[in-house]
Amino acid sequence: MSIAAPISQANPARSRALVLSLGTIATLAVLQFLGTPGFPESWYLHLADPVNDAKRWVVDNRNDHWLFTFVLNPFTDIVQGGLSAIENVLLWLPWYVLPAVVFLVMARTRRRGLTIATTLAVAYAGAVGMWNQSVETISLMAISVLFCIVAGVPLGVWCAYNKRADAAIRPLLDAAQTIPATIYLIPTVLLFGIGQVPAAIATIVYALPPMVRLTTLGITQVPRAAIEASTMFGATKRQTLRRVQLPLAMPSIIAGINQTVMMALGIVVIATLVGAGGLGQEIRQAVNMLQPGRGLVVSLAVVAVAFVLDRVSQSFVNTPGAPRFRFSKMQFRVIVASIIGATAIGKVFGWEKFPFSWGTSFADPIDDFVAWFRDTFDVITRPFNDFLVRDVLLRISDALNEQLAWQLVVVLAAVVAFSIAGIRMAVGTALGLIVVGLIGMWPDASATFAQTIVAVALSVVIAVPVGVWLGRRPRIENFFSPILDSLQTIPPLIYAIPFVMIFTVGPVPGVVAAVVYAIPTGIKLTSLGVRQVNKETLEAAATFGASQRQILWGVRIPLALPSIVIAVNQMVMLVLAMAIIAGMVGGGGLGYRSIEALTKDGGTGLGAEVGLAVVILASTLDRLSQAAARRLQAPAANG
Repeated sequence: MSIAAPISQANPARSRALVLSLGTIATLAVLQFLGTPGFPESWYLHLADPVNDAKRWVVDNRNDHWLFTFVLNPFTDIVQGGLSAIENVLLWLPWYVLPAVVFLVMARTRRRGLTIATTLAVAYAGAVGMWNQSVETISLMAISVLFCIVAGVPLGVWCAYNKRADAAIRPLLDAAQTIPATIYLIPTVLLFGIGQVPAAIATIVYALPPMVRLTTLGITQVPRAAIEASTMFGATKRQTLRRVQLPLAMPSIIAGINQTVMMALGIVVIATLVGAGGLGQEIRQAVNMLQPGRGLVVSLAVVAVAFVLDRVSQSFVNTPGAPRFRFSKMQFRVIVASIIGATAIGKVFGWEKFPFSWGTSFADPIDDFVAWFRDTFDVITRPFNDFLVRDVLLRISDALNEQLAWQLVVVLAAVVAFSIAGIRMAVGTALGLIVVGLIGMWPDASATFAQTIVAVALSVVIAVPVGVWLGRRPRIENFFSPILDSLQTIPPLIYAIPFVMIFTVGPVPGVVAAVVYAIPTGIKLTSLGVRQVNKETLEAAATFGASQRQILWGVRIPLALPSIVIAVNQMVMLVLAMAIIAGMVGGGGLGYRSIEALTKDGGTGLGAEVGLAVVILASTLDRLSQAAARRLQAPAANG
C-alpha cells in the first residue's frame, strides 16, 4: 500500500504534464497552419507620424516660443559656456601643468607605480598628437559628469528616502540604459541644435543611472546605529544626512562617479554624429579610412582618459588601512604657488603646446598586418562570411519573417518566458513582440535578434570555458585582468575596423566585433563564479575521492551556474549595444535604422520607433536571463 500510493500519485502528474505538452504542440501547429508569416503591414500604427508632427512644431516655434526663449536656449548657452570655459582653460595652460596636477593628486595614495602610470597616461595623448582632441573630450566629459553629479546625487538621496519614488524612477533608469545612445541624439539635436551641447545632453541622460543607483545604495547601506546615534544627539534629518549619511556613503558615490565616467566615455564616438569632435571624431575618421592601426592609437588615448579619470576619482576614496599622504597647509600653499609660477613661466615662453609628437605612423604595421591576414586567409574568411550570412543569419531572419507565422512566434516566445519566469513575464513578452510588430519594426528586429543570438552563442562558447579555466588559476587571471579591463574600455566601434577589412561590409564584422567586445565581461563574471565556490564544499568532494574533473563538472560548474547565467545576461546586453554600433559598418537591422534615423530627414519619428523596439527587445532578453539566474540561485543557496 505504501509503495502503490506514490505511484498512483505520480501517474496523474505525469499524465497532466503529457496532456499539457501535447496541447501546447497542437496549439503551436494550429497557429502555424492558420497564421500568417510576417507581421501584417495593415496593422502598423505609424507611430512616426505624430512624432514628426511634434518635430515640425518645434522647428516652427524654435525662435519665438517661451519654452525655447526662456528655458532651452538659456540652458544651451549655460552648457556651451561651461564646455568652452573648461576647454579654453585647459588649452591655455602650459602642457605640463595638467600632468603635474594629476601627479600630485595621485601621489597622495603613496603608490609610486600607479602615480607614474597615471601621469604618463595624461601625456600619451600629446605624444601621439591628440592633445587638443583629448582636451575637447575631457571638457565634454567634465561638464557631463558635473551635471550627472548635480542631478544624480539628489535623485539618489530622494530614492533612498522615498520607496515610491524609487519604484517610479527605477524603470526610467532601466530604459535610459537600454535605449541606444544614437536615439538620444535625435531629440537633443531637435531641441538644442548641432554641436557639443546635444552630445553633452545625450551623455548626461545615458550616464546618469549609475550615479542615481549607487547614491541610493550608499545611503541605504549606512549602518542604522550611526543614524540612531545622530538622532539621539538631537540632529535633524537634514543634519543627519549631511554629517552622517553622505560622508559614510561617499565611497559608493565616488564609485557612481567612476561608472558615470566610464559610460560617458562609451559614447564619445557616437557623439561625433552631431558634431561633438574630440577623440571620437578621430576614431570615426579611422573607421571611414579603414585604418585599424590609427584607430587603435586613438582608442588608447580614450583608454588613457578613462584610466586617468578612474584613478583620480578613486584616489579620493579613503579606503580603511590604505596608506594615505596628507599635505600640510604650508605644503599645500607651496604646491599652489609652484603651479602658478610654472604656469606663468610657461605662458611667458609660449609652452602651451605639447613639445613633440610621434604621430600615428608607428601603428602602420598594424594596417599592414590586417591587410596581410585578409589576403592570406581569404580562403577561410570568405567562406566563413558567406556561411554566416547565407546559412545562419538569413535563415533565422527568413524563418521569423517568411516561414513561421507571427502568431506562432509570439506564442512560442510566451511559452519560453512562462517556463522561465511565470505568467507575468509570458504576457509581457507576448505584448512586447506585438508592439514591435505594430510599430513596423518586426523585420528589422528579426535581423537584430538573429545577429544577437549568433553573437551571444559564439561569446558563450569562448567566454565560459576560458572563464572556468581562469577561475581555477588565480595567478594567470591576475595577469590577464588588466588586458580584459582595457578591452572593455576601448570604444566598441574600433573592434569593427579590422573585421570590416577582413570580411567586407555587412553583418559579419558587427557580429564578430560584438563577440570580441562581449567576451571580456563573460570571462570575468564566469571566473568570479568559479572562484567563489565554497572551499569546504570542494574539500569535502575531494575527501570522498572525487577526481579534479568530477569536482569541476559535479561541484564547481553547478554552484557557479548562477554567475555564469549572469555573465550570459551581461553578454546579451553588450552584444545588443554593439549591434547598434555595427549599424555604422553595414550591420543592418535596428542598428542601421538608428543611424538612418539620425542622418536622414524625417528621421525623428523613425528614431522613436527604433528606440521603442530596442527597449522591448533588450528588456525582454534582460529579464528572462535574470529570471533564469534567480531560479538557479535558489538550489545553490539552499545547498
